[in-house]
Amino acid sequence: MNDYNRREFIRTSLPGFLGLTMALPAITALATRANACQGRPAPGGTINWDAFLEAVAKEAAKQHLDHWNETDYLQCAAALAHTLNLQDPALAAAFEHTKTGLGNERIDFYDLEKRRDFQINLLQFEQGERLRHHDHPGMTGVLLCTTGRLQTDNYDLLERRESGSFLLRQSASEILEKGTVSTLTSHERNIHRVEALDLCQVIDIFAPPYDPQRSAKSTFFNVDPEPFKGKQGLFEATLA
Repeated sequence: MNDYNRREFIRTSLPGFLGLTMALPAITALATRANACQGRPAPGGTINWDAFLEAVAKEAAKQHLDHWNETDYLQCAAALAHTLNLQDPALAAAFEHTKTGLGNERIDFYDLEKRRDFQINLLQFEQGERLRHHDHPGMTGVLLCTTGRLQTDNYDLLERRESGSFLLRQSASEILEKGTVSTLTSHERNIHRVEALDLCQVIDIFAPPYDPQRSAKSTFFNVDPEPFKGKQGLFEATLA
């Protein structure tokens, strides 16, 4: 079936228009499949990349509302990530492209999408590569593991001490495998570290997106591996 655009509709004659209306049910069916029912696939189904982007955009746009709830948004974004078709041609091409960075002894970052309300990046880690403790001020995040295994450790900032150090409480520690996610809000689990246990590719979804101000506010930490004053789950950190 041919693609139809706005200009073709405008220029179509009456007979052509009547013929086109007869084809609308089929066009609608194709559009529905393409958009995966507006990001709501059937149970056990998947959504393509374009439908995923539009569904995330719809949810991320709600951050401008007074009643926006970060936890609710992250639950929705994580659910969308679980249903994303990782075999979508657009994603498959991106995954294949990242392999050109193998052996360069650094983490590879690729932009997949950036809009006013969110951004999505693809990261590739080779075994043993890690991002040390860092935060994402004023941002929410969903990390989707697409290949390999990734160790993630998340922390909540409890207080800044008079000495200038920070007191952190570890809020999560898990190993992500293909199809699993880790989330962070602007206040909970916002400080984290990740380390690849295998060759690993992950998709990061941040809302709002990075800009120069948010990038400048991001902080790296040195975290004492020993529990603070022997208290399980509490750690002292300094600026890196």
